[in-house]
Amino acid sequence: MDERIIVRLKRYQDDSYPLIIGERVFPRIAEELTRNPLGDSYAIIADSNVARLYGENFKRMMRDKNLRAFLLSFPAGEKSKTVKVWQSLIEKMLKSGLGRDSCVIALGGGVTGDLAGFVSASYLRGIPFIQVPTSLLAMLDASIGGKVGIDLPSGKNLIGAFFQPKAVYIDLTFLETLPKIHLLNGMAEAVKSGLIADRALFAMIEKKGNECLKLNLEILRKVIKRALLVKAGVVEQDEMETLGLRKILNYGHTIGHSLEALSGYQLLHGFAVSLGMRASARISVEMGFLKEIDAQRQNKVLDSLGFPGKIPGRLCKIIKTSSGKTRFFDYLTQDKKVRSGQLEMVLLSEIGRVKRFDNSWTVPVSKQMIEMGLKEILE
Repeated sequence: MDERIIVRLKRYQDDSYPLIIGERVFPRIAEELTRNPLGDSYAIIADSNVARLYGENFKRMMRDKNLRAFLLSFPAGEKSKTVKVWQSLIEKMLKSGLGRDSCVIALGGGVTGDLAGFVSASYLRGIPFIQVPTSLLAMLDASIGGKVGIDLPSGKNLIGAFFQPKAVYIDLTFLETLPKIHLLNGMAEAVKSGLIADRALFAMIEKKGNECLKLNLEILRKVIKRALLVKAGVVEQDEMETLGLRKILNYGHTIGHSLEALSGYQLLHGFAVSLGMRASARISVEMGFLKEIDAQRQNKVLDSLGFPGKIPGRLCKIIKTSSGKTRFFDYLTQDKKVRSGQLEMVLLSEIGRVKRFDNSWTVPVSKQMIEMGLKEILE
């Protein structure tokens, strides 16, 4: 006769954390960590560009406060979100003698946040980390929500975890040195937030979005705060994506991620998502969920900000070939929203609201409908 033993692990853990938004926040982090330490030692992880611009100075600021800090860098770019780079960072931390009483500081853009967060989640079965995003994209997207991970050749973020940071420090002054193309790159996530859950945010971008690109920090702060409130509200209700609500944050990302992968990650994430949103809006219209005027309104905002209306030259040529289109659809089938072989997408019912379908936040979409969406963004 079989016997059963229950391992009782019911528990409540409060993983709440603050998002600190302001100007000149960065120089105050070391002081904050002396008052509220998160570890005995700190591993500052940054890409090669950010390490040069801010990393060495930050390490000095930490050491000036008698905090034991190490700077670990990796080659800049999405292509570094790999098992190989993740392993190299783990090994560097081991060689530096960092133990379970250590803390990781992710200093940089979205790639750094994803990669350093996954290092933190997996190092010695998990150590604390904080996010210090230096790009608008990272401030609005990767730095909050606890999704961390790395890529595989077959697709983005296929290895990862849900692992929340202990704090996120958003210093608006980082944006003063950010190239305009990367400001624009980040604005795609702000537009997305308005489209899925905040009509007032969308209207704000509609009227004053170009002020963000001119580095009007007052407007930027308002846009960033509202976009963060959208994401925080979703994450609070569905942290682990068990209810399905969190999927709405992927509006434009299903097609966008496939375009990124097909480009060899040469196409910037925000630009890929902007194209994905155009295609998704077209699909929403064709399936009878969204009014044409709302799709046009979305696209007009993307146009006014300076996002391309069509897939850029070389990538467009690739996707028009038989082999290129096959690869594009292969990437789609690797998407985490595929269920029982059926691709599901986040679609809109109106500006500020996602379409509900059979009590789900995603809608089954056929290959033919994807083709129709692609026509919207192909030359």
